[in-house]
Amino acid sequence: MRQYVAPDDDSDDGGKKKKKSKKDPNAPKRNMSAFFLYSNAMRSAFKNANPDASFGDLARIISAAFKELPNHERQEWERKAEADKIRYQREVASYNAH
Repeated sequence: MRQYVAPDDDSDDGGKKKKKSKKDPNAPKRNMSAFFLYSNAMRSAFKNANPDASFGDLARIISAAFKELPNHERQEWERKAEADKIRYQREVASYNAH
Protein backbone atom coordinates (compact mmCIF):
# COMPACT_ATOMS: atom_id res chain seq x y z
CA MET A 1 0.00 0.00 0.00
CA ARG A 2 2.98 2.32 0.43
CA GLN A 3 3.51 2.46 -3.36
CA TYR A 4 -0.20 2.94 -4.16
CA VAL A 5 -0.94 5.96 -6.33
CA ALA A 6 -4.53 7.18 -6.44
CA PRO A 7 -6.01 7.86 -9.89
CA ASP A 8 -6.24 11.45 -11.08
CA ASP A 9 -9.48 13.25 -10.26
CA ASP A 10 -9.90 14.53 -13.83
CA SER A 11 -10.45 11.00 -15.14
CA ASP A 12 -13.46 10.54 -12.87
CA ASP A 13 -16.76 10.32 -14.78
CA GLY A 14 -18.86 10.91 -11.68
CA GLY A 15 -19.78 7.25 -11.28
CA LYS A 16 -22.04 7.31 -14.31
CA LYS A 17 -22.05 4.42 -16.73
CA LYS A 18 -21.59 4.96 -20.43
CA LYS A 19 -24.76 4.57 -22.43
CA LYS A 20 -24.76 1.65 -24.80
CA SER A 21 -25.14 2.78 -28.37
CA LYS A 22 -28.26 1.59 -30.15
CA LYS A 23 -27.81 -0.99 -32.89
CA ASP A 24 -28.93 0.15 -36.31
CA PRO A 25 -31.94 -1.98 -37.33
CA ASN A 26 -30.92 -1.57 -40.99
CA ALA A 27 -27.47 -3.09 -40.40
CA PRO A 28 -26.93 -6.49 -42.03
CA LYS A 29 -27.37 -9.61 -39.94
CA ARG A 30 -24.18 -11.38 -38.89
CA ASN A 31 -23.03 -14.47 -40.72
CA MET A 32 -23.86 -17.82 -39.13
CA SER A 33 -21.43 -20.59 -38.33
CA ALA A 34 -21.75 -24.08 -39.75
CA PHE A 35 -23.19 -25.30 -36.45
CA PHE A 36 -25.92 -22.65 -36.38
CA LEU A 37 -26.88 -23.33 -39.98
CA TYR A 38 -27.10 -27.04 -39.15
CA SER A 39 -29.01 -26.32 -35.94
CA ASN A 40 -31.59 -24.14 -37.68
CA ALA A 41 -32.09 -26.67 -40.46
CA MET A 42 -32.38 -29.70 -38.18
CA ARG A 43 -34.07 -28.28 -35.06
CA SER A 44 -37.62 -29.23 -36.09
CA ALA A 45 -36.58 -32.82 -36.89
CA PHE A 46 -34.86 -33.19 -33.53
CA LYS A 47 -37.81 -31.52 -31.77
CA ASN A 48 -40.21 -34.03 -33.38
CA ALA A 49 -37.96 -36.93 -32.36
CA ASN A 50 -37.67 -35.59 -28.79
CA PRO A 51 -40.94 -33.76 -28.03
CA ASP A 52 -40.36 -33.62 -24.27
CA ALA A 53 -36.81 -32.21 -24.51
CA SER A 54 -36.25 -28.75 -23.09
CA PHE A 55 -34.50 -26.05 -25.08
CA GLY A 56 -31.17 -26.81 -23.40
CA ASP A 57 -31.57 -30.55 -23.85
CA LEU A 58 -32.39 -30.04 -27.51
CA ALA A 59 -29.26 -27.90 -27.93
CA ARG A 60 -27.13 -30.66 -26.40
CA ILE A 61 -28.70 -33.29 -28.69
CA ILE A 62 -28.12 -31.15 -31.79
CA SER A 63 -24.55 -30.39 -30.72
CA ALA A 64 -23.76 -34.07 -30.23
CA ALA A 65 -25.29 -34.91 -33.62
CA PHE A 66 -23.25 -32.18 -35.33
CA LYS A 67 -20.03 -33.44 -33.76
CA GLU A 68 -20.79 -36.96 -35.01
CA LEU A 69 -21.46 -35.89 -38.61
CA PRO A 70 -19.34 -37.61 -41.24
CA ASN A 71 -16.59 -35.41 -42.64
CA HIS A 72 -18.22 -34.96 -46.07
CA GLU A 73 -21.52 -33.76 -44.51
CA ARG A 74 -19.71 -31.45 -42.14
CA GLN A 75 -17.75 -29.97 -45.06
CA GLU A 76 -21.06 -29.19 -46.78
CA TRP A 77 -22.20 -27.17 -43.74
CA GLU A 78 -18.80 -25.45 -43.68
CA ARG A 79 -19.28 -24.46 -47.35
CA LYS A 80 -22.70 -23.03 -46.53
CA ALA A 81 -21.17 -21.06 -43.65
CA GLU A 82 -18.47 -19.72 -45.97
CA ALA A 83 -21.15 -18.64 -48.47
CA ASP A 84 -23.02 -16.88 -45.65
CA LYS A 85 -19.79 -15.15 -44.60
CA ILE A 86 -19.34 -13.85 -48.15
CA ARG A 87 -22.97 -12.66 -48.15
CA TYR A 88 -22.38 -10.81 -44.89
CA GLN A 89 -19.17 -9.17 -46.12
CA ARG A 90 -20.92 -8.05 -49.32
CA GLU A 91 -23.85 -6.59 -47.34
CA VAL A 92 -21.53 -4.81 -44.89
CA ALA A 93 -19.58 -3.26 -47.77
CA SER A 94 -22.83 -2.07 -49.33
CA TYR A 95 -24.12 -0.81 -45.96
CA ASN A 96 -20.92 1.10 -45.21
CA ALA A 97 -20.89 2.67 -48.69
CA HIS A 98 -24.11 4.53 -47.91
